[in-house]
Amino acid sequence: MRDYSKVSPQFWFGETGRALRRQGKEAQLVALYLMTCPSANMLGLYYLPIFLIAHETGLDMEGASKGLAGCIATGFCRYDEETQMVWVCEMAKFQIADTLTGGDLRIKGVQNAYDSLPSNPYLAPFFARYADAFCMSRRRGFSASKPLHVKPLPKPLASQEQEQEQEQEHEQDI
Repeated sequence: MRDYSKVSPQFWFGETGRALRRQGKEAQLVALYLMTCPSANMLGLYYLPIFLIAHETGLDMEGASKGLAGCIATGFCRYDEETQMVWVCEMAKFQIADTLTGGDLRIKGVQNAYDSLPSNPYLAPFFARYADAFCMSRRRGFSASKPLHVKPLPKPLASQEQEQEQEQEHEQDI
């Protein structure tokens, strides 16, 4: 969780703020929540289930969904239901900077934060939007069909196998 976030007063009367207002109070509340919620990061790209939006804003699920839909309609954010990832498209610009140059340590921080994100459909678009501005060096893609690495179940101990065999024999005798 971040210790702070920047929210400009222009949020209320700028072009995006006015567009959010036209979408309704739920959209305004959800947009403000997306910039300041405990799950948010400086990139504006993070995991956020809709039920958490509802819970932490006090909206019901319908209101949270309506607010999120309004945010998406204005271009404020994108949301992928499968991965439950949200991308507040311009958040990195406002939370970090317009551009980073030279030996700015935030360059490494941005790349590290990006590299640590779970696979999601916004990795490539984020890189396309911010690679030059933040001197990013490694692009990631999204693989929806990527199989999960499932560890095989450990083999039972010899004593467990004997117990199971004895139980099966006992059940057959009965």
